Amino acid sequence: ASVLGAFAALGLFSFIVATQVSELAQNIPVYQTNILTKIRSLKETGVGGGILARLSQVVERVGQEIDRQDATLPAAAPEKPAREPVPVEIVARERPLQVLQNIVGPLISPLGSAGLIIVVVIFMLLEREDLRDRFIRLVGYGDLHRTTEALQDAAKRVGRYLLMQLVVNIVYAVPIAIGLWALGIPNALLWGLLALALRFVPYIGPIIGMLLPLFLALAVAPGWSLVLWTAALFVVMELITGNIIEPWLYGSRTGLSPLAIIVAAIFWTWLWGPLGLILSTPLTVCLVVLGRHVPQFEFLDVLFGNEPVLEPHARLYQRLLAGDPEEATDHAEEMLEEKYLVEFYDKVAIPALLLGEQDRVRGVMGDLQRRQVAASALVLVANLDDSAQEEAGEEEAPPEAAEASDDGDPNGEDETD
Repeated sequence: ASVLGAFAALGLFSFIVATQVSELAQNIPVYQTNILTKIRSLKETGVGGGILARLSQVVERVGQEIDRQDATLPAAAPEKPAREPVPVEIVARERPLQVLQNIVGPLISPLGSAGLIIVVVIFMLLEREDLRDRFIRLVGYGDLHRTTEALQDAAKRVGRYLLMQLVVNIVYAVPIAIGLWALGIPNALLWGLLALALRFVPYIGPIIGMLLPLFLALAVAPGWSLVLWTAALFVVMELITGNIIEPWLYGSRTGLSPLAIIVAAIFWTWLWGPLGLILSTPLTVCLVVLGRHVPQFEFLDVLFGNEPVLEPHARLYQRLLAGDPEEATDHAEEMLEEKYLVEFYDKVAIPALLLGEQDRVRGVMGDLQRRQVAASALVLVANLDDSAQEEAGEEEAPPEAAEASDDGDPNGEDETD
């Protein structure tokens, strides 16, 4: 059912795109005049006649210089006029099979890859139960509980990522389609659908989806304002979705850090090309889940996961040992947003100092480091003194205020019958 549903959605999408492309192809000759006007405006604008005009002048000057040098050369044997050769051009007529080969040839490789992927996906979905059992037998037959938990975790994270990506793409494509329609760009529905589909290709997909509407805006209007407004629409939407929503949303939903998503995209693209770019995040999610449930691959979770890898007291001790009380203070203030200062000292600061004592007993901490840790700890306590005073003020609130708030008489007098 899932395979049939996917192919039905793909067929509907292809039908809409084909209809829009056919309508666009019929209107292409109408845009020829505007394109020629743009080219003429490029020639006429700019200092010195524009870039194209200056290039034309350079070519003309080079040709004149060559003619001048030919004219200054001594004439050789004028009494023997040379016969001008008759230009002969042999034009081979292309056979129908050759024309078909030139058209279909470049499409064989991508179509073959797409067809192979579709066939493999279909058979994997049809035999998913058998493949799951074989994977469990190879990887974790001795610990079915942990293996089942890992498979469920990976499926949940990848499915949630794909769902969130679809939601983000729809949120991105709908304003694009509406904006292009409001600007008067023909076939706005087509460009919105392409923007939705191409955003599944990280980083380069949105660029490809933006170039086609920009070219059409160049052809539709005689001026340049429509091109600028179209570019601004895509840039604003890309800045909002790509730099704010995606790193935060994908990182929190998949368990990957934003930096891990970028590094994974680079690695898988280098390994598998465009297909690796599309599958970079799901593949990395599977590796991180493997690292969380298999001790031998724990380093993958440490490198690419978004969970803290150091305990709060260990992180605090490391900053004190490095002589960085400012970052230690920032770390403490973050924790004080959720707990009291006394609790921070009891569960974080004192265990951090105990780690230092253990290092001193083991003989791995010298006198210089010991003094540095002590000085950093004193600076930390001084920086947190304001928080201590605020908590003391809250605890020493006058009880009369509470009694007055509970008493119905604003003057605080008791009512007697």
